[in-house]
Amino acid sequence: MNVLIFNCGSSSQSFKVYQVTDQTSFHPVATGKAHNVATKTQAVPRLDWTVKADTGSEEVDLSTHRRAAEEILKVLASHAISIDAIGHRFVHGGEWFHETTRITAASAANLTKCFHLAPIHNPNSYSVYETCRDLLPGVPQFAVFDTAFHHGLPPEAARYALPLKLAQEHGFRKYGFHGLSYKYVSERAAQLLSKPIGDVKLVMCHLGTGGSSVTAFGNGHSVDTSLGYSPLPGLIMSTRCGDIDAEIVLELCREGHSADEVSDILNNRSGLVGLSGFSSNLEEVLSEGERGNEDCRIAAAAYVNRLKTYLGGYYWTLNGADAIVFTDSLGTQSWKLRERVCGEVDNLGIHLDKLKNRNAPADAEFFIEQPDSLTRIIVIPNDEEVVILREVLAAL
Repeated sequence: MNVLIFNCGSSSQSFKVYQVTDQTSFHPVATGKAHNVATKTQAVPRLDWTVKADTGSEEVDLSTHRRAAEEILKVLASHAISIDAIGHRFVHGGEWFHETTRITAASAANLTKCFHLAPIHNPNSYSVYETCRDLLPGVPQFAVFDTAFHHGLPPEAARYALPLKLAQEHGFRKYGFHGLSYKYVSERAAQLLSKPIGDVKLVMCHLGTGGSSVTAFGNGHSVDTSLGYSPLPGLIMSTRCGDIDAEIVLELCREGHSADEVSDILNNRSGLVGLSGFSSNLEEVLSEGERGNEDCRIAAAAYVNRLKTYLGGYYWTLNGADAIVFTDSLGTQSWKLRERVCGEVDNLGIHLDKLKNRNAPADAEFFIEQPDSLTRIIVIPNDEEVVILREVLAAL
């Protein structure tokens, strides 16, 4: 049996096809990633793939996630890879979904109800589902939700300081996201630290080229997380503003902007691309700032400052942590970002080894702290696809 996994981000689209023998025996026969999907960046849209022993990279039209899915399915078909089941990452399950669900006509209708909760994620994932439904009719498809990992948040973290009845009527609460990444990374960190998952305390940083977040993890579950009712608050992200004063939104509405216009400003035109006026890509912003672009320098500094604020808060919440973990594309690839975040906190007993940090491979688990550091610092590449696969196999 071959299971296709689609991991649809806001600006990328990863895929893997696993050949499955049983629940615990499987291996990938095809992998790849569509880069710079529907993004405002200086980089060229590109699809990289490896199918069995064949590897390729193409500059193709990736103007939408639907187009990316079509190109991926075209590559698989050209290599005669058949598909027996499909798993999709969905960012937001809202009040309707707390566990992996087969996509049927009824569940698909509820998936559309979650669009407004994650406007630059869920509609993209849904369009990929539709593409697969049209091009691979009859193949069972499953939705796996990031929000499920944070479903058990304690009420003091999950509730907003709004009138209780109003919050309950509208489902206003912190849902949290990047749960597939955090599930994988927390389990790997516990293993690397030789601790039971229920005993380990972690501050985990999922830093992507699209979305980013921080999560405090203790007693075997998510204790708090920077993303909330939607994937908009928290850290400064590529095109999302992160935390801002709510009065700014009200002022924009008073000036005549519609809700959709304000959503577009906050979700698509803010964050790094808004601050820098140059790019939504942190590495590009860092480099341009180093070349003297003051707006880019400030944008990068603001990104780092916001990340430090959450790291400090969650370290305090947990009463210290066994490890600070960096994952996802920026977390594993940007030594400059890690150095700016962890390079000047010696008084907290967190001692980064700058040489280890700069030499850390982006595709392997690696400790980057000095021997005398009270808290470990780990780079862990995540594997959301294998988490989705296990969920699909359990559902099947």
